[in-house]
Amino acid sequence: MKCHSIELVKQSSLIKDYRNREESIYKHFHYDPYHLKNFKKRYEYLMEQTYKREQLAEVLLKQNEKWGLTDQVRHHIELLKQPETVVVIGGQQAGLLTGPLYTVNKIVSIIVQAKEQSEYLGQPVIPVFWIAGEDHDFEEINHIHTYQHDQLKKHKVDTDALNKTPVSKRPIDSEEMDEWLEQTFSTLKETQYTKELYKLIKSTYQDKDSYVDFFAKLIQKFYASEGLVLVDSDHPDLRQLEKDYFKEMINHQPLIAESVVNQLESLEGQGYTVNLDASTEDGHLFYHLNGERLLLEVINGQWVSKDEQITLTQDEILDEVNRHPDRFSNNVVTRPMMQEMVFPVLSFIGGPGEIAYWATLKSAFEACRLQLPIITPRLTMTLFQPKHKPLLERYGMELEKVINEGTTQYKLNWLKRQTSSPVESLIDQVNKEIESIHQPIRKLAAEIQDDLGAYAESNLRIIQSELRKVEKRMLSEVKKKHQHSIDQFNELNDYYYPYRGLQERTWNIIYFMNEYGLELPLQILNVPPRWEQDHLVLEI
Repeated sequence: MKCHSIELVKQSSLIKDYRNREESIYKHFHYDPYHLKNFKKRYEYLMEQTYKREQLAEVLLKQNEKWGLTDQVRHHIELLKQPETVVVIGGQQAGLLTGPLYTVNKIVSIIVQAKEQSEYLGQPVIPVFWIAGEDHDFEEINHIHTYQHDQLKKHKVDTDALNKTPVSKRPIDSEEMDEWLEQTFSTLKETQYTKELYKLIKSTYQDKDSYVDFFAKLIQKFYASEGLVLVDSDHPDLRQLEKDYFKEMINHQPLIAESVVNQLESLEGQGYTVNLDASTEDGHLFYHLNGERLLLEVINGQWVSKDEQITLTQDEILDEVNRHPDRFSNNVVTRPMMQEMVFPVLSFIGGPGEIAYWATLKSAFEACRLQLPIITPRLTMTLFQPKHKPLLERYGMELEKVINEGTTQYKLNWLKRQTSSPVESLIDQVNKEIESIHQPIRKLAAEIQDDLGAYAESNLRIIQSELRKVEKRMLSEVKKKHQHSIDQFNELNDYYYPYRGLQERTWNIIYFMNEYGLELPLQILNVPPRWEQDHLVLEI
């Protein structure tokens, strides 16, 4: 599998400066992820910390048994009981068929770095992927994009809305999912891998499974040999383990909330934009009531939800956590803190948006006597198909430019060259000549009478409008004549610049597995660990 790096044009200044190791952003973190010695430094720090390793291993074993526990995963969970074991971790929502490619890219990054650091440190480093089971935004995960009739379309599961039910508790209707899967596969071309791929996916869900179960089982099948440990962050046994940590966050709420506000102001003062609203009243915790997540605030010492369904004193909320930890979950601020308390995290693998959030957390971590782990930007990748190479060469296109800008300008320039005299420039030239020839008529008409001058101006606009109609017809005929080439430009755009963005944000892995084989997710693990590069192109 050939691989080369490209530079991305569309990046936030924050992630660009993070990759370039600028002090302006690094002062908001504890470690430079590109300095290898920092991994030893971080490891030494972790060896001084304590974790509920036995209890955590029990929770992980119970969860992974449900999803198809392999010997490799069991071994890694057993290793986690040992004080010298650390983890590389990252996570995502439970997308259908794994969701967009960036989820697979994140998993690949986690596994690759865990292997890399295990070899470097000479200690067990296990890959862990947390699934955001408490997330309730079903619209974010209830679809994939299919490619049919030469265009991308969003293909959603047609299911009843269950208000704000967490995806870990949202049951699958197997008949409904069967129909959705049939429709999805009808958009794939038949290959030697299609039937096997269909059978594999269909075997990973059953009636009343949750969407988290479906996601986890499929990931385990893809990476069965790699020992990837999965964790549903919404599992009640995990909540039981976390209750002391919830109490700590509650007791330190004023410091946590204030530090996030201050960090945001500091980042904004440096010109960095973080998509996070924060105030000193934020509780940064959710309370689950009747299947809904209610975001808590702290007002005059009372923990309240914004609709005032919940009102608890400090003592009452601590007691509630102690008795019912499963009724609580973290928001974007406290989730990283909970992860740090639960797992011995050597490195967190995050996308650009996640790293921006983490930039606001250094002081919040310190308020709870914690330290940010190493924050490693995940590998961002485009899967390039060899069949598209001749098209790039035929039309003189650079793949890096296509990934950054798409094919539209290439297409327009190519069309202009397909006539002996470019249509648009010829019409523009004629327009200017007509305007010049028409000028004496307009002048004389205006001298004769004002309204006659206005009529002459209208006459010119009618002539120019007719010319534009001719231009439109001519261009339409040119396009018809070269429709096959236009379709090729559009196909490249859909594959490498879909919806004006990266392939990994739209395409799903099954389209590529259907064409290149079921081992593709494992083959991507051969990617070189170029953590400092903007983007990698893998020729599959």
